[in-house]
Amino acid sequence: MKVLMIANTDGALYNFRKPLIKRLISEGFEVHSISSSKSPEGSYIKSLQDMGVVTHIVEFDNSVGILSNFDIFRGINRIINEISPDIVHSFTHKPAIFGTLSAKLNGVQRIFITVTGLGRLFSYDTIKFKMYRKILLNQYKLACSFSSKVFFQNPDDMDFFIKKRIINKDKAVLTPGSGIDLEEFSYSEENIKIAKEFLSQELGIDIKNRIVVLLPARALPEKGFFEFYKSAKFISQLTDKYVFIHLGSEYPDAGLDEKNIRDLSLESKVFYLGFKKNIKDYMLASDVVVLPSYYREGIPRSLIEALALDKILITTNLPGCKETVIDGWNGFFVKEKDWRDLAGKILKINEKIVEEFANRSLLLARKYFDSKILVDLTLKEYLS
Repeated sequence: MKVLMIANTDGALYNFRKPLIKRLISEGFEVHSISSSKSPEGSYIKSLQDMGVVTHIVEFDNSVGILSNFDIFRGINRIINEISPDIVHSFTHKPAIFGTLSAKLNGVQRIFITVTGLGRLFSYDTIKFKMYRKILLNQYKLACSFSSKVFFQNPDDMDFFIKKRIINKDKAVLTPGSGIDLEEFSYSEENIKIAKEFLSQELGIDIKNRIVVLLPARALPEKGFFEFYKSAKFISQLTDKYVFIHLGSEYPDAGLDEKNIRDLSLESKVFYLGFKKNIKDYMLASDVVVLPSYYREGIPRSLIEALALDKILITTNLPGCKETVIDGWNGFFVKEKDWRDLAGKILKINEKIVEEFANRSLLLARKYFDSKILVDLTLKEYLS
């Protein structure tokens, strides 16, 4: 049986869908993928191929132009026609819409969509964003009508689609985010010690007896980028007890290219280290993972990884983020777009809180986000 997975980047498939892909291949499925070859995170095509995936390339972009989108649809359609998959499963907006339509036109019987979050279009209420939202939701309504099931990564998005009559309730399936392989993210105290030593060497400072605060996110304003940098600047003027680190690719479309970020990082006392494939090592060395996002997330992978590595989380009480925190127990909620509130919550973190909150995030990861739950659920739907 052939399964085709479609996502806008190969990194998204490799990092978020690896447990599912491994399980499918181990059970004899032939797995194909469609993704872009160009990604700010670098190429994961070889990594997918090493797992046994047959990879195909279609260049996705952020354009709303008719010609650009037609090229994407035509590329997907050509590949689906060539490989004749039994199952097509698409992730993120354009793959979900164009992949589903093409699968239907080519007679594929088992068609699945995963809504990985509603994204930037739902972060603002300008006339332009409202217009694009309406177009997107109409496209989703058509795509969902052709799908066998639609997976949602948080209950708010699922309820929104049902209430707006974009999807029938019996087609909606709630999943634990993208899940995480807890064995892959296992660690020991020795691992943490080594990670902290390497981080000290990379930063050129002694981080012993200091609280390391990590923002693992693209330089998107909606991810809380400016709130993080402003709070870091404020706290650094008060005390040197905290070390601030930002990992993530630049986002020139928002005026946040590498030069601008590095200039701001110097001013704000933030160590900007760019995109890193080995984010686990930096999380291990951190005490607190911060994501003050007002982006309409599914459930951010960075927060799920932080749970698995038993970190204290600081994030917003918004769809996708709120599922990862019990306020005051394994982390704290902050008000959206409020750097002062974020600074106040970071200043609450000290050695005593780190010790008190130990093992709590890991408990949540084991209970709700183990990838085995997601893989079993997905396979059940594939074969039902």
